[in-house]
Amino acid sequence: MPTEIVASQLLLLLNWMSPAFPIGSFAYSHGLETAIVENEITKQNEVETWIADLMTQGSGWNDAVLFAQCWNGDAAELNELALGMASSSERYLETTQLGRSFAIAASVFTNVKFVDGDLAYAIAAGVACKSMGVDRHSALLAFLQGFAAAQVSVAVRLVPLGQTAGLHVLKNLMLIISGTANRAAKASLDDLGSCTLLADIAAMNHEHLQPRIFRT
Repeated sequence: MPTEIVASQLLLLLNWMSPAFPIGSFAYSHGLETAIVENEITKQNEVETWIADLMTQGSGWNDAVLFAQCWNGDAAELNELALGMASSSERYLETTQLGRSFAIAASVFTNVKFVDGDLAYAIAAGVACKSMGVDRHSALLAFLQGFAAAQVSVAVRLVPLGQTAGLHVLKNLMLIISGTANRAAKASLDDLGSCTLLADIAAMNHEHLQPRIFRT
């Protein structure tokens, strides 16, 4: 059973995983912009499927596993692995920009020592949560919710989905988020792997997309 999270730790998660936390997550689409421009995603159920696939068998899943491993693994080694698993230059840019920005912003709350050089977002967030004694399962839920919310925000603006449709997507993803958090908490590095090739190709193609709104 997950450990009960105390109020101070819950408040940390609400701050750190909020879209308002100043790491610039609004500037990155994770390749979703390409899929929308190419009419691969045009309606609510397609947005929902895209995000669910990323979380259960794509980059979102890998990030969740790496995030969870921060509670018992070596942060430097995990960071190297996370960086090495970036499937395109833009995915690398996204995770390192978010990771370093998170480390800077989180320093207001904690004096944790992050690795030098390029820092993957999943590792930065995981190390920070562990350092503050946040329960891993609760942190995983918040981390995955933040990932889903960021993707929905892109779809709301670009598909475009209405705000209500975006909320329906988030509601329908709640069981996926919960199930993925449970799986990731029990997973090992042997469970890493991705088969969301269309999403990876979309992220690669975004490098040459013009005009574009998002950095990735």
